[in-house]
Amino acid sequence: MPPLMLAGDTVGQKRWHFNKLVADAVASKHYELTPIGDTDSDIDNLLKIEIACKARNVDYVIEVMKSKDMLYAATAIKKSTWLITDPQYAHIINPEYLHTQLKPYMTTKAFNKLMLHVRLNLKDESRVEAFYEHFKDTESGCKWLQNCSIPFIENVIKNERRVPVGQFRRLCKRSARFLLYYTRAESRWGTTKEEVLFLLKSHTEEVMNMIEDQKHNHIPSLGKKKTKIIMKKFPQKVLDNFDMYHGSLDLSVFVKYLPKSEIKTFLCKATQYTFNNMDTWRYFLNNMEQEERFKFVKKTLIDKNDFKILFAKDKQSFLEGINTYQWYEFLPFDVAFSELKNLIRKQNVPAKRFSILIVLISCARKSPEHIKSLLKYCYEQHINEPYKYKIQFVNALLSSVSAHEFDVETWNYLNQLFHSMEVYIESNNDVRQCLEAIILYNVLHDKPVPEIVEQKQSFNTFRNIRNRLNDEQKNKLFTYLLNSAWSKIKTENIENESILEVTLNELKNVLMLLKDWNKTFNDYPFILEKIQELMKMKEENKWTTDMSCLYNVNKLWRKFMFEESLSLSLCEETCLNALKHKPQLLTRHDKQIHTLRTDDAVSLRRVLAKLRVYWPDSLARHWTEAYMQSFNEPTGQGAVIKGVFRLSPVNQVIELGKKHAPTSFKINWSESNQAEISLQKNIAKHLHVARPPVPLDTVLSYAKGDYLQYAVPSLNTILLNLSEIESREYLPKLLDAPVSLQKFGIRQAFLKFEINDLITIVSNIWNTTKNPSIRSIIFLCTYDKICKIKNQFKEKCLWKLLSLFLDDKTFEKGVGIYKKLIDVDTIPSSLQGEFFMKGYSILSSSPHSPDKESYLNQLLQCTTRVMDRLDEDFVADKLLSPAGTKLCSYDSQYINSFACYVLCGNSQENQLLRFNRVLRPAMEEAFQRWDDNNSGSLYVKSQFERLLEYLGWYFIVYFSLNKIPVPTKLFAEILKTLQKGLPEVKNYVLITSWKFVTEYIQLIGEHETVLNAFKLSNFTISDFVESTDYVYMGEEPEKNWRNNHKKLSPFLGPKIVLFLEKDCEKYGPTIYNLFGSALKNMFKMLTFTSDSYIVDTLKYMLVDENFVASYLLVSLCLPQHCSSSLKSEALELREKLKSNPSKIAKLHYSDLPSSKSLLAWQ
Repeated sequence: MPPLMLAGDTVGQKRWHFNKLVADAVASKHYELTPIGDTDSDIDNLLKIEIACKARNVDYVIEVMKSKDMLYAATAIKKSTWLITDPQYAHIINPEYLHTQLKPYMTTKAFNKLMLHVRLNLKDESRVEAFYEHFKDTESGCKWLQNCSIPFIENVIKNERRVPVGQFRRLCKRSARFLLYYTRAESRWGTTKEEVLFLLKSHTEEVMNMIEDQKHNHIPSLGKKKTKIIMKKFPQKVLDNFDMYHGSLDLSVFVKYLPKSEIKTFLCKATQYTFNNMDTWRYFLNNMEQEERFKFVKKTLIDKNDFKILFAKDKQSFLEGINTYQWYEFLPFDVAFSELKNLIRKQNVPAKRFSILIVLISCARKSPEHIKSLLKYCYEQHINEPYKYKIQFVNALLSSVSAHEFDVETWNYLNQLFHSMEVYIESNNDVRQCLEAIILYNVLHDKPVPEIVEQKQSFNTFRNIRNRLNDEQKNKLFTYLLNSAWSKIKTENIENESILEVTLNELKNVLMLLKDWNKTFNDYPFILEKIQELMKMKEENKWTTDMSCLYNVNKLWRKFMFEESLSLSLCEETCLNALKHKPQLLTRHDKQIHTLRTDDAVSLRRVLAKLRVYWPDSLARHWTEAYMQSFNEPTGQGAVIKGVFRLSPVNQVIELGKKHAPTSFKINWSESNQAEISLQKNIAKHLHVARPPVPLDTVLSYAKGDYLQYAVPSLNTILLNLSEIESREYLPKLLDAPVSLQKFGIRQAFLKFEINDLITIVSNIWNTTKNPSIRSIIFLCTYDKICKIKNQFKEKCLWKLLSLFLDDKTFEKGVGIYKKLIDVDTIPSSLQGEFFMKGYSILSSSPHSPDKESYLNQLLQCTTRVMDRLDEDFVADKLLSPAGTKLCSYDSQYINSFACYVLCGNSQENQLLRFNRVLRPAMEEAFQRWDDNNSGSLYVKSQFERLLEYLGWYFIVYFSLNKIPVPTKLFAEILKTLQKGLPEVKNYVLITSWKFVTEYIQLIGEHETVLNAFKLSNFTISDFVESTDYVYMGEEPEKNWRNNHKKLSPFLGPKIVLFLEKDCEKYGPTIYNLFGSALKNMFKMLTFTSDSYIVDTLKYMLVDENFVASYLLVSLCLPQHCSSSLKSEALELREKLKSNPSKIAKLHYSDLPSSKSLLAWQ
């Protein structure tokens, strides 16, 4: 039976005929659905597929989905949406059936496309939830949430997982209630709030509540539209929280919703937040009532009356930094002009004089008479000033007013300034705005434009001016611009390509002019005639100049240049356009197209695909013949081979591959037959582009020896797309190949097989080969699989396998393996402890080398994150043994490990056991070596101080993450050991600091609310940032600890005072200085860096005015500067300090910074 031929010339006509054939066949039920075959034409096969889809022939459609030809499989998937949406086929479209009955037989690409189609079209909530449950452990799991039921989604977000911010945005489109869980969105750059701002119009209050949520202080920029929305609906809410919103609002919109009579009051109050630039002030001042504005600006901002009363000190400095004359732009012109003229006379510097004149433009710009007065003054008094100042003034004037509307007198003043600036003579001065103003004025007033101005003026369409003109003025200006631009196009003198390029650029300017003025191309036929003339000239001279700049000016004009399109812009897009509207163009321009066909840098994939389907016996055959004629040409060989492979049936591609397959896989570059070698290389590179894919055997005939490097793209593509069944068929062949191919086989096993089969295959390979390269690939693939699999049972199976590899003494472990051993964070958390211990054992027992030491140190940096998952005996007997040496060695890398080890006991008793086993002997050795010196540094003492700081920091971390009990007994035992092992006189600050820390931990253990504060938190280790130089908590845990400290401060403050009383009795009242250092050090040890911690504590330490030492201590510890949130507490403390009658207390109080300095904004 001859292949089906579609009627029609264009793609659209042929597709219409095809659709009619499908509809007629389904309506009449006269059709026979024979299996699709490689020998049938694409149209015959596609017709059967679409008929089967229309007729809902399930078995036929499923068989087509298993096709290796992606065109057929994709068509079946695309046209069978009913299979997904109709409940009667739920026994097919479900995770179990798809993965067990379909996936093993489908190509990877086809199966992925099917799953995407299911995800996009399945709306049955219960069925979608089944898919989510199947995929939830994979990276794509979140993508299924969108069509689940709202309670199901809510439960997942709330209790199971965080979701990517893009997915969270889509969920919020589904229901705005998910805004409540915005903190559960994962955003790399903290953009969650920005992503959901699209709901602001429909759910304004909910979005504003989210924005105001203090869990994340970041507030996104709102812009004009969103500022308008919130100001229309909730203006008072914004005003009440202006300190939060001010940095995100568009103030030019915000000010319009303030009552004009209240702007002055608001301006004075709000300066504590922002307004550090003149534009912001301009928004507010210009919206005030005129009389009030004049009075406020003159009296307050210029004359500085009540200046210090109205504005906070920190804003006074900003306002004082603004030149007084700048405020005159808000006064009436007469007042400003009169006063500023006097000021100008006093200025000796031209720059100052013209800065003042530019301010006067703002006053005058709304009145032609005022502009005339200003220009007259400038002409009479400042015409001889230097050019660089005059041009600033003139450009500012031309940007502010419409110079073409000047009367004759005003224009003459301005024109005289132009003359003084050398606008009318040749010069190097940049006077573009002046030239534009001259052209515009002369054209609109029917005056000739001076020749020198036309010569100096570069091309400009005046598009920004156009909307300010009436219709008559527009016609005058456009006619002038078109005539001026057209006059520059001279075709008589084009003698070479350089001149042609200049002419094309001039013609492009004409087209740009038409585009910017919204003109219709067809109304100017002489332009198309000129384009055709230039095209003819190019062809006659066989020039290669690119003319696409003309074709691409305006997409809507391309239809007028359709006949010339292939000559103007030879590319895939124009070829596709020709197929849509007039395929004969491709034949007419065949010589030009042949240069495109043989260009390696050009992709014709879409064109070739359409030719093969719709023109198999005409254009496709002609192109194939043209390609074959160039098959052995040295240039463009890659493009030619890709073209042949894309247009030819797969059996012809296989034959070509066999015909040119290399007989020797060692390339002899000195041979004379370089053309054949080049051909073989390009065939190897591009075998994968054939449709359907060539058998793997065809690629393997090239994937050997020196040719393997060229066959890699084809090999990777075809292996990736193989079905599981085909992979099983080919795997033995790959594993029985040379080492270079075995690696591909190993990767294929990891890619396609389930865990049980994979372990069997990989174990056999490992046991039968000692090749280090093969073993390294197996190890790396196993490692990567563990990191990606996200299933605990499978993770454990693979870890058992990986552990066997690492224990194999015949396995040579090089740098590549070491790099993986230190990458603990990418391993699933359930395995990180075992992985760390295995890595440490290997690295610590490896032969000594700089590389080994470097990797071991990097591994140790992971210790703190996995300590709670490490075996206790491993840490005590290996990692921290011998304990004294590990703690006291110079520049020890183990100090934080000691702290984490003792903290990570599962009970207070276990913490003590760990302390006695490891840390106590280490501390005792440290005390004996306390004075060890290295280059002037008492390094043992320094490292011990770091140990105490780490104990404080990791207590905060682990307790916040609910990983440890409160270490009351542990910290008390450390204190006893300190007091016993070190003389207090020499180590007073250190011992006292730890005494305070121990007391703080004791208080936490005594307060149930603090103990339970973190039990419901969702903090992760990423909320606690640690580097070599600093540590700090994220916003949320920091906020939680501040709240807890407020609860503990009433108990901590008095305890501190009791300690001070005892130490004063023991050492005398002057001990308060060292005592204060110890108190500050306690907060440092606990990483409580905010001033709020110490201020909250100091509030409860002034309990007895007769105990003067406590007042001296508070004076010493009170922060020098406080944020605005601590103002009231700081002032209250100062009042209490001031009220103490003791002379020494008053003396210390007088030494404190002033109240204003204390409360300065940090």
